[in-house]
Amino acid sequence: MPRLRTTILAACVAVSMISVTDAKSGYLSGSDLLDSCKPQTVDPVYRLKVAECRGYVIGVADTFDCSREVVGVRWNNQASVSQEDLVTTVIRWLNAHPRQLQNQADGLITAALSEAFPCGQ
Repeated sequence: MPRLRTTILAACVAVSMISVTDAKSGYLSGSDLLDSCKPQTVDPVYRLKVAECRGYVIGVADTFDCSREVVGVRWNNQASVSQEDLVTTVIRWLNAHPRQLQNQADGLITAALSEAFPCGQ
């Protein structure tokens, strides 16, 4: 029985720590996204950060296209580009717009993709 109590207590502590950490992060900023897209190669979680970046960009890109707009923006998902090209496009856009980095990353991704791959007339 003491072992079960210890396990339950450990689980409660873990859950409370997660909720405290998540409470401060209401959204991913452009700066946060850029940090995960361009981590230092000496970072022990380098590959995890790159995967997080790629997944976030592709996830946002999958939510809108020329037939579905997001906040008044569309992008041509029929353009012949790879997932890597999409991520590179977003990174390039973020680097070119440093004043925008405090804004939400999803909106910045939509701006980058709609600018680089506009829908046809």
